[in-house]
Amino acid sequence: MIIETRELLFTNAALKKAFAWYATVPNQTDLPLGAITTVTPKPGGGVCVLVQQSGASRNREVSFNASKTLAVLLYFCRKQRIPIPRDADKDITAQGDSISLTISGQTRTVSPTS
Repeated sequence: MIIETRELLFTNAALKKAFAWYATVPNQTDLPLGAITTVTPKPGGGVCVLVQQSGASRNREVSFNASKTLAVLLYFCRKQRIPIPRDADKDITAQGDSISLTISGQTRTVSPTS
């Protein structure tokens, strides 16, 4: 068996783009319309997103848990054509103002036939 492990590091700029892409998804109700001003990773893989809505004097704070953050990052990877195996194990962790996505997969090996 071959085990592959890959790590993708989403910088803060990439996180802002990922949540901006997610905000354009039809019928999503998590993020209000507006400009993503900051994305702050939290311990455990969640994030806090600040959105500046047009006409509003204050930013709106929206929290995402780790599983929802992972879904946003996977959506962003799909839109950016970054291949992520469906059946691989995925784990996210905060690293400063970035998020690390670790992907681990197994490939079966076969012996040559005689």
